[in-house]
Amino acid sequence: MSDKTVECLKAAEYLLEINTHLSYLYSFSRQINELDFAASLNGEFRGMQDAGWATTITAHQVFEEFEALSKLKQPISRMRLRHILMLYCQLSEAGGYYETLKNLMSVVTLKPYLLWPFKDLVRVRKEHNRVIGPNANATFRDLASNAKGIGLLRLSELLEMAFRDDVRNGISHADYVIWDDGLRLRKRNGGYAERLSFEDLNEVLTCGMGFFQILREYNAASVRSFSTPRTIVGRFSANFPMPWTVSFDPEARSFGISGSSPGPVTSPEYDRQCEINRRLGGKVIATFAAEPALRAQELDAHILAKGFEANAVVLDEKGFVTLIEDIENLNLWDARQPSGRAGTNFMATPWGFCGIDCPTDIDRVLGKPLLEFQVTTPRLHE
Repeated sequence: MSDKTVECLKAAEYLLEINTHLSYLYSFSRQINELDFAASLNGEFRGMQDAGWATTITAHQVFEEFEALSKLKQPISRMRLRHILMLYCQLSEAGGYYETLKNLMSVVTLKPYLLWPFKDLVRVRKEHNRVIGPNANATFRDLASNAKGIGLLRLSELLEMAFRDDVRNGISHADYVIWDDGLRLRKRNGGYAERLSFEDLNEVLTCGMGFFQILREYNAASVRSFSTPRTIVGRFSANFPMPWTVSFDPEARSFGISGSSPGPVTSPEYDRQCEINRRLGGKVIATFAAEPALRAQELDAHILAKGFEANAVVLDEKGFVTLIEDIENLNLWDARQPSGRAGTNFMATPWGFCGIDCPTDIDRVLGKPLLEFQVTTPRLHE
């Protein structure tokens, strides 16, 4: 995680951007594999356990306590600020909740849903039989790396800004002082001491709280979208493709995925999506150009400026003709786009292919964020 969150973006700018780029992750992942998308919304899930064992419960409670303290009107005392800072640290360490993001990114690379998505980050020490889970720094660095790997470059940068590592370390290890001029991070074990004014600290806390709130709202909205049960033919985790029913009961607040099939079952929609997915090459966007590719380089540069890295494919004349034939024969055109089925430059998203002749075409395909939220700003000092 970055130590330069406040220097890079103010909280309002950060939250606007993270909202935008999380919307892309959620929409792309859902289109690629809606079943694994639905399973990922649970966050931490370990199978046969009684109610009350998921640490996602604690994450929600911590956020609500954090939010309640931030809304109090009177100036914040040292004791209350200390409480807020402790809650900030707990929110940053809510790894069970952030398993949703890791699994959503894995959907893009066509990996099956994992019960332990951060398992590779766990350290095991034989002496005393100790199992050490990843801290917030390792968790968010891993998420940022995965986001970059699937072509969500700006999301990768924004995830590293969600929680300031120096603040988390200082509070967690009692290596700080709350003084009249702000939060002083002593860094007694190495590094230059630093002071955050109350104004800057307010920005830091708002980024962390706002990030969690937006993530929570995306999960809740996604779950609610299944309040009318839907039967989806597809591949859930490592199972063969078959019909599955995804449902959410608002009254009982129960969310489930169920299915029963004697063998594999596919559908034209499922087969079409598989054809699109494999041409994306493990990224959320792919571009295809016929040689020479000078114009394609300009278009890829615009995609990069928008915060994405495309899987850029340059084809010879025969390969390009074959691609167009496959798109036509397999009906892989993006039905959302009214035109754009000619030219020598094409863009593929999880919805299919379309022609791109200029940056405006790319902007049209990417569209706008799905959701936007208002985030409360903590009031720390007067």
